[in-house]
Amino acid sequence: VCIVTGSNTGIGFETSKALVERGYEVVLACRSRDKAVKAVESINTCAGSSNTGGANRSTTCSTSSSQCGGRAVFLHPLDLSSFESVRSFAKAIQERYDSIDVLVNNAGLNTSGNSENNLDLCFQANHLGHFLLTSELMDALLRDGGGRVINLSSVMHHYADGDGSPHSYDYWKRVAQYDDSRKHSAYTPSKLAALLFTLELNRRYGDKGLQSIAVNPGAVSSDIWRNTPRWLVAIFKLVYLTCRQGSTTSVAAATCDFPKDVTYLQPYWLPSFMKVAFPPMEMLGPYVGYRVTEPRFPADGEGGLVTARHLWEASEELASCR
Repeated sequence: VCIVTGSNTGIGFETSKALVERGYEVVLACRSRDKAVKAVESINTCAGSSNTGGANRSTTCSTSSSQCGGRAVFLHPLDLSSFESVRSFAKAIQERYDSIDVLVNNAGLNTSGNSENNLDLCFQANHLGHFLLTSELMDALLRDGGGRVINLSSVMHHYADGDGSPHSYDYWKRVAQYDDSRKHSAYTPSKLAALLFTLELNRRYGDKGLQSIAVNPGAVSSDIWRNTPRWLVAIFKLVYLTCRQGSTTSVAAATCDFPKDVTYLQPYWLPSFMKVAFPPMEMLGPYVGYRVTEPRFPADGEGGLVTARHLWEASEELASCR
């Protein structure tokens, strides 16, 4: 069983479709019931009614191969900008499934506002909502010896900077508060948060079998640009990856066997000598599907672990998880 947030369109839709093709039952976690139901029908129509076997995880994973036999389902709406909605969705999942194999925290915004919880809408939808969802579903993720949690990051994590190093508990509390006078949106720190969340999940639950991987889908012509001027969107369609290509890193992270120290995938070719990518090469480089790459963690003396703990503690308080 897989859950993919933000899966009625774009990268999430293509990720769900690919996982169904590989034999998984995929729960589409979306705000709109009507859009989710249409997406379910579309995916299941493409997959057909044949059942050729169960879910497949391989050490020689191909993200373009097809293995039908799964199905897409919709159970309950999920609005990540509402903690009440997240808890309601998690309850519906727990009532239906004893265990979860994969949770893909895909949904995201690049615009902001004030959420119903009086927090920054972008930061809550991109990070805090996923943090709470993962926490609520942790028992189900661990029940069969450990599932996978895939967190969507971005090349923009390279550009996140806090007030000093490492990013402090107070820094993350400030980022989470909506401030219409803020010069920079919360999008960039939210994508660093996806990486740090991945790091801390592995530290806390890795010995229980959980594996978390953060992914950069690449520069993708997707619905995240819905509020961007049309002329600019037209250019993106010419030079950016398709949503299908953008789903490759998520599908690989969900279905391929990776060593436990792998924390980040991105979809472009890099020279073999380059451990941490030069940021433009993680936006418009030659597309290769997916590549294990070292992310740019904050220089906190422990490879990002100090910053990750600060983020976790702030997130627990903000989402009332304690």
